Amino acid sequence: MVLLIAAEKSTVVEIASQLDYQQYNLLITTGEEDAAKIIQREWPDVVILETTDPRPRSEVLSRFLAESRRLLPLILVTGPDGAYPDHFSLQVNEILHRPVNGLELSTRLNAVLHLQQLEQQAKSRVAGSGQPRVLVVKDSPLQRRVLARYLAEQNMEVITASDGLEALKIARRNPPDMVLLDLVLPGVDGFEVCRLLRDNPSTARVPIVIITSHGGREERIRGLEYGADDFLVKPVDQRELIIRTRSLLRRKQLMDSLLSEASHDHLTGLYNRRQMGEEMRRELARAKRYGYSLTVIMLDVDNFKNYNDTQGHQAGDEMLRALAELLNTSTRGADIVCRYGGEEFIIILPQTDLAGGMATAEKIRRLVAAHPFPGGADQPGGRLTISLGVAVYPDHGETAEELIGAADRALYRAKREGKNRTVAAEFPALPNPSWQ
Repeated sequence: MVLLIAAEKSTVVEIASQLDYQQYNLLITTGEEDAAKIIQREWPDVVILETTDPRPRSEVLSRFLAESRRLLPLILVTGPDGAYPDHFSLQVNEILHRPVNGLELSTRLNAVLHLQQLEQQAKSRVAGSGQPRVLVVKDSPLQRRVLARYLAEQNMEVITASDGLEALKIARRNPPDMVLLDLVLPGVDGFEVCRLLRDNPSTARVPIVIITSHGGREERIRGLEYGADDFLVKPVDQRELIIRTRSLLRRKQLMDSLLSEASHDHLTGLYNRRQMGEEMRRELARAKRYGYSLTVIMLDVDNFKNYNDTQGHQAGDEMLRALAELLNTSTRGADIVCRYGGEEFIIILPQTDLAGGMATAEKIRRLVAAHPFPGGADQPGGRLTISLGVAVYPDHGETAEELIGAADRALYRAKREGKNRTVAAEFPALPNPSWQ
């Protein structure tokens, strides 16, 4: 449901004639007092507010929303000349310019509703993530400096590029949190930069705002088709730039947090079993493409039930967190450490053969056995230990399931043979020759 607060008949006509009624219902009122009553009764999904008076308003709506403490996205419609109110007290999420066109209306509505959905899912679990990095791509040195100053004043780290190739190098080397991209660039134009950023896994989720000419409706449509998230119109207004940038950065922050929750184990912070499967498939595909070896280590805490029984489940959780940290610090940056479930962990070692995998597994086993885990002295043998099974592609399997199965069987043998040891997977039995 969309609530439109507008005194100008022309604004009502512009929005009502271009709204997708299969997706939204429209309520219309002319004053903030009536709007507050409607919101209290209906609570719409978004409010579109036209301001024709630049002077301070009654603040009825802002007080009501502040007291309700509920999310309600707000889109501000500027005057026909693009004027903004000077003392506007409401929290504005988006700007809509008059004359209103259908493309901009749908883009703004989708943006604020997506942000609202992410906020509701996150439920304020996301804290600030430090200073966001924004890449500004513009060929004009003067305009680059102006845009960079606007953003820097909002406590954002700004990186600049003067052409498309430079922008791509910067983004691939250290992906920013957002890209502000002029479409008119020397060499590689903004459309191609946008496409290449979207095609690269490291920059695929980075929000992109394109800068278009005033009458460039076709530019905007094409830019959105190439993967841009939003657009700004030249000359870029400082207030609109800040509102749009904050909204997109918040959306990215929430999306990153939700994706992290979906892929990481909440107790240890390691990749969870689901993400482990994704990483295995990705690394196996790379190993097959380039002819690399790939080692998988499966490890399990010895006598974990005894540890929980004697130390308590909270101590068991603390021990698993400490073990996860130890595994992270004792492996390479390219290695992938995952919690497989319970007290089981899997480590994926790219470009590593069986000898290298066994050496890494043995190093980890010794480090764990020597680590002063609280309560470790109460374990059988007077210390906390682990058992490990090691399997390597392609010798022990060619799929994720085959490799994990081989490592699991090797781990079982390590347990059966006395624990606190590393065992390599057995090679698959060869078929009998046909001549026998």
